[in-house]
Amino acid sequence: MPPENNDFHIDLSFTGQQRDYARPIGIVVAAVGIIFILATMTTGVAARILPMTDEYLQAMVPALPDGSEPLGLTSLMHDIRDKTITVSGSIMNRADRPMSNLEVVIQMQDTTARFPQTVTVPVMPVDLQPKATGMFMATATLQEKPAGYTLKFRFADGPFIPHKDDRGPVITITPQPVQPIRIPQPVK
Repeated sequence: MPPENNDFHIDLSFTGQQRDYARPIGIVVAAVGIIFILATMTTGVAARILPMTDEYLQAMVPALPDGSEPLGLTSLMHDIRDKTITVSGSIMNRADRPMSNLEVVIQMQDTTARFPQTVTVPVMPVDLQPKATGMFMATATLQEKPAGYTLKFRFADGPFIPHKDDRGPVITITPQPVQPIRIPQPVK
């Protein structure tokens, strides 16, 4: 039986073979993707690709119309027992928009100042609404007797947030010695 198509035809060694390149191309693309993911997680590649500079992160901090600090420290207490210190307090969101995932970074110093300890704790509630108050508490046992601490507030994995000390004046009462009052006795 003669072929139906009698056109001129050259038969080469690769004629009629089907080449399927989908599998090798898919393997190469998957390998490059995995290498890229590992490179962004373990090297500085992500810092060069993404715009996560300090200036970019500061855009997360709400600005108040009067230029003041967005957080207000409303109370702060500490309790020292032997080598353990507990720091607790409250902050108020002074901004007109909610803030989420706030953390308190407390650096605690002992009397030698050689062994500082930094503790990071979340502010509760997680979503701090405008004009709402959030609470925090941290405890640490130092190598020597605690001598002092500093507080900073920040977004989780974000920039530090300026705060204002809104605690009222401390009222102290100092007893003063009183002179006895002599009341004259009536004369009889």
